[in-house]
Amino acid sequence: MGADSWVEGAILITGSTGLLGSTLLSLLRTNGLDVRALRSDVCDAAALRGETLKHGSASWVIHTAAMTDVGACEREPDTAYAVNAEGTGNVVNAARAAGARMLYISTASVFSGKEGDYRETDVPTPENIYNTSKAKGEGYVLAYDKGTVLRLNLIGVHSDGSRGKNFMEWLIDSVRADRDINAFADVMINPLSNWTIADCIKKILEREPNERILHIASSDVRSKADIVEMVASRFPAYKGTITRTSVDIIKDGVVRPKEMWLNCDYTRGVLGITMPSIASEIDTIFAHL
Repeated sequence: MGADSWVEGAILITGSTGLLGSTLLSLLRTNGLDVRALRSDVCDAAALRGETLKHGSASWVIHTAAMTDVGACEREPDTAYAVNAEGTGNVVNAARAAGARMLYISTASVFSGKEGDYRETDVPTPENIYNTSKAKGEGYVLAYDKGTVLRLNLIGVHSDGSRGKNFMEWLIDSVRADRDINAFADVMINPLSNWTIADCIKKILEREPNERILHIASSDVRSKADIVEMVASRFPAYKGTITRTSVDIIKDGVVRPKEMWLNCDYTRGVLGITMPSIASEIDTIFAHL
């Protein structure tokens, strides 16, 4: 479709204060688009539907809100399912009522993490509460004929300068404070920064692809330990010790996927884009510190 078709209605975003949602809100507004934040609790179906319809004709609803703390999801499964599964169903219903297309931000963790190189056609095999709740959310989206699932691994820093809320912010704070770090050498990922993901989403909105599931990821696969060392190398005065170890040292009973990397060849072809390396994504993150 032409570029004009997707700017005729407002673009509504859930989770607009989160890492990705806030970046996306800023990027799309900078490009002159009518972008609005949905403030209603996704668990409140009536309020969410009412707020969505209040905005009038909407072209897209982008659902970035989620409960992402893996440990908290395991301790509070009812809340995890209410937010990530049923809450996503509520967003779908609100988008349907508005006649809007929907883009759902999902995760590589919907897979077991035993193989890696997951493609859009692979069937999710989640093994913990967070992953299962996100996979159930995908089901609601895929049951809507205007719904698209976007799977990814996200790293980055909040644009407002807040720190310690995610892996990259915790890592940078730890290195700056000379703390010792246990780095997981057996968790393999190909993540993208919040800025690159936001740009990819802009391209999805522009092209309005018919595909129901898309994967985006960096061009190379590294362990979390590799990423820890890449970040620490930016701080020559760092005096802490980095110990390469296994994620299995976390003894909380939660099954954590290890091969969490996606194959995004299909999406690269659909969108006509080249994916950056992890090193260049770290450059992007440091440019925003």
